Amino acid sequence: MKMNFKLLLAIFLTAGVLTSCVSSKKYKSLQEEYEAAQMAHKKRLEALKGELMDTQKEVSKLKGESSRLKSEAMNARKDAESALKMQQLKEKEIANIKMQIKKAFSGLDDPNLHFTTKNGKLILSLTDNVLFRKGRAELSRSGKNVVPTLAEVFKKHPNMRINVIGHTDKDPVRRTRYLYKDNWDLSVARAANVVRALTKAGVPAAQMTAAGRADLDAMGIQMDGKDAGALERRVDFALDPDAESLYKVYKGMK
Repeated sequence: MKMNFKLLLAIFLTAGVLTSCVSSKKYKSLQEEYEAAQMAHKKRLEALKGELMDTQKEVSKLKGESSRLKSEAMNARKDAESALKMQQLKEKEIANIKMQIKKAFSGLDDPNLHFTTKNGKLILSLTDNVLFRKGRAELSRSGKNVVPTLAEVFKKHPNMRINVIGHTDKDPVRRTRYLYKDNWDLSVARAANVVRALTKAGVPAAQMTAAGRADLDAMGIQMDGKDAGALERRVDFALDPDAESLYKVYKGMK
């Protein structure tokens, strides 16, 4: 019996040691797995934090871009509204100038006073028989009355650019060749003399320019029973209201 007891005790002790060894190995293995899982979780968390920061930066960048685009769209809309208003003010000013000129020259025959529009400008054409003697650049008696009348209209529109352009017909200069070399010379001289007369009548010189086109710009308008070349021998007044200046005045009145 004693032998059997000792044997059984030895067996139990051996089993306990073996169990203890197995449990220790299993614990160590689980501990290592836990630590590895913790490390992996930490790395994943850091990666997610990095992705979140990148996403936040991208969102911030997109918000800034969205704000910039909204601002640009708003400015573009304001610019478009301003451009439309300037165009409306310019058209109104042109209509007003045209009405005032017609009123000032109500007694002048239509063929001698002609209106066209080109590139947003009002073109007033006066035939040479209103302003000059044929082949001459000095203002005639009629011209000396017409130009001051025109000046009174122009002075009411300080925001208007005035380009005075002389024209001739295709006939070469003959009788006054000693004064003007050719049609170029004659057309420029006529424009310059009209500008001088307008300046003398009180129109600011800074508003005006003078130019000549000789016989290059035919109007192609027939005058029944009259000199067919009268509208070729003419002076054009290209009237161009300064839309930006008009808009500033308009904004100041609001």
